Formats: sequence, structure tokens, C-alpha cells
Amino acid sequence: MAVQYLTDAKGKKVAVVVPLEEWETLQARLRDLTYEELTPAGAAASDAAWQDFLAGNTKPLAQVIKEQLHDRED
Repeated sequence: MAVQYLTDAKGKKVAVVVPLEEWETLQARLRDLTYEELTPAGAAASDAAWQDFLAGNTKPLAQVIKEQLHDRED
């Protein structure tokens, strides 16, 4: 991806310029992942999960993996 970074006087990156064709491709990919693809129940579950994340209600990755492996039926 041929992007350009804009910096402030101290050299800190403050913006990025993405070629229009690449931007449109990214936007199309993003649309494929939006709520439009979810059922109302799926969208509600996603919103609830996001709110939990924002509230700090998360689990360590090791615990999630252990739980997922425990729930397997193979």
C-alpha cells in the first residue's frame, strides 16, 4: 500500500494519505464486515461484547483458549 504520512513540526505522525483506489478497496472490504451482514441478534451480541470490552470485562487469552479447548467435542 503506497501511503504517505503527514507529520507535525516535531516529526510525530498526525495523518495519513491513502491513494483513492486503495481507500475505496478498504471501504468495500469494511462494508463486507459491517452490521448489515449480521442478524439483529448477532448485532446485539456484538454490541454487548463491545460494551463489555470497553468496561474492562475481559479475560486473559490463556483462559479463553482453555475454555474453548474444554468445550470441544472432538
